Amino acid sequence: MTGTKKIRRKLEAGIGAERMVRVERDLRHAGRIDGFVLAVGTEWVLLAATGDGGRPDGVIAVRIRDITGVEWDTSFESRFARTLPSWPPTAPGEPGLDSTSEVLAYLGDHHAPIGIEKETERRALWIGAIESIDRKHVWLDEALPDASWRGPLGYRLKRITSVHAGGRYLAALAVVAGQIPPRLAAR
Repeated sequence: MTGTKKIRRKLEAGIGAERMVRVERDLRHAGRIDGFVLAVGTEWVLLAATGDGGRPDGVIAVRIRDITGVEWDTSFESRFARTLPSWPPTAPGEPGLDSTSEVLAYLGDHHAPIGIEKETERRALWIGAIESIDRKHVWLDEALPDASWRGPLGYRLKRITSVHAGGRYLAALAVVAGQIPPRLAAR
């Protein structure tokens, strides 16, 4: 059995499990991702992300081909997560996880803003609201760290390795940045 098949099998075993997984990726700037597996597609996995202590921190879609390891959490965090009113974590609607454009459309429909990580860039999150998706790019009206808007900027779909939505940082930025300015939203 190949490494990818083993990883996929472990991810699929995590769907509905009451234990967190710890996902390692083979990317230069990628950190470990902790969370509960919500769904597995042909190309992507959707996790209910957790922060320190097992607290919910949005959802993250991760490109499966970048995953090098999946381990069960052995700490107290899985047990703590089960004590929260938000237990069990669920995905809104039916996740599209068979292509990058499906992942972006799905998360963009349910969350704004979203954040993307690119495979060859420093560890950074590009945040914004989806303006459009074409065959090769996603165009984001970007929310900058000072909570101002700029846009749209294009990002190549094949370079996106994870898509973040609904986490604490993104929610806080959305409150301060407010709605996308009409001059950007009207495009």
